[in-house]
Amino acid sequence: MSSLPVMKSASKVNGIVFILMLSGMLVYSLPYLYSFSSNQTQVANLYADGELLRKFESYYDSEFFMRDYSIRQWANLQFMLFREGATGVILGREGWLFTTQEAIIPNDLFANFESQVSEIKRIRDVLGGYNIRLIMLPVPMKLDIYSEYAYRPLNENIHTLYDDFVENLQGNNVDVVSLRQDYINQKNEQSLFLRNDTHWSPFGAKLAAEILVSQYQELIGDKLFVTELTEEKDFSGDLLNYLRFDRRLAPLYFDPIKLSVYETHFPQETLLDDDLFGEQSYPYVLVGTSYTHTDDWNFTGFLQHALHADILTVALEAYGPFQAMDSFINSNLINNHDLTTVIWEFPVRTLLTYRTQARKSQINKSTNIDSR
Repeated sequence: MSSLPVMKSASKVNGIVFILMLSGMLVYSLPYLYSFSSNQTQVANLYADGELLRKFESYYDSEFFMRDYSIRQWANLQFMLFREGATGVILGREGWLFTTQEAIIPNDLFANFESQVSEIKRIRDVLGGYNIRLIMLPVPMKLDIYSEYAYRPLNENIHTLYDDFVENLQGNNVDVVSLRQDYINQKNEQSLFLRNDTHWSPFGAKLAAEILVSQYQELIGDKLFVTELTEEKDFSGDLLNYLRFDRRLAPLYFDPIKLSVYETHFPQETLLDDDLFGEQSYPYVLVGTSYTHTDDWNFTGFLQHALHADILTVALEAYGPFQAMDSFINSNLINNHDLTTVIWEFPVRTLLTYRTQARKSQINKSTNIDSR
């Protein structure tokens, strides 16, 4: 049996190149080491628990001249081989993008579902103690409504979660607005969700307001609002932040959409002295997330227009519906004697991603909430 060849000595050229490369990297690192060390305090404590090295590694990685290039090349390869973007986004057909928050079904879905429903019931009872009615407005998932644009088959729970949630709330005597079936029926008239963003479109927000009023007509007031188109603008949605590959590989994903921006107001000629100089009374409060907070969707305006009533908004962006509700409950707004109803905009994807038992504390009165 012939023996395999064995390399008895390494090439001198390889050794020299390796030493030169290490020396170059050392010289390259010295300015970053000096810059890093000059901005550090409590160095001894950080060194003792190993945190100093981790902080330097993180700093060096963020400043490394090849970092952005390497990320782009890996993203290009990931797209070409697997048609995938960065973690956080799902690439769909015809330039559609979806958040991974709507696609990953947790193992504890049922337990988390029950926990959140229980929390919603508790909040309903808290509001009931102030003689305030709670109406839930669950927002369907974009991936559920426009599943035909997904490349891969979806978990069945994505399509059943909304109706299960609504039925569970109704079974627990929680007032709820059901949007999903109307959304499915009208999704091809205009896009209800933005192709490159996680949120609904102005048309989707307007439809949600109209459905709410059709299901709860007793809320309709007597104030007439005007809604006007104010501009058409190019809009690049939040999901583009997860696209790291070269746009030339799939330019349609990067193309902005045309967004119609609306504004709702009370006609100047019909304003009363009480509206101009007095303290306005708000019979309704809209509590919500970025679906409510972002002015581009004009959800509060569409709801005022449909209800013919003033609405005060309490909305938080990037914190979720439970934190927004905590902000309202812990504010003085709950003591408003004119307040009769709280409408709670609640993205259904929260059932997949949020853990009520993990809440460390409620947001207190000092929280900077958007109340309008």
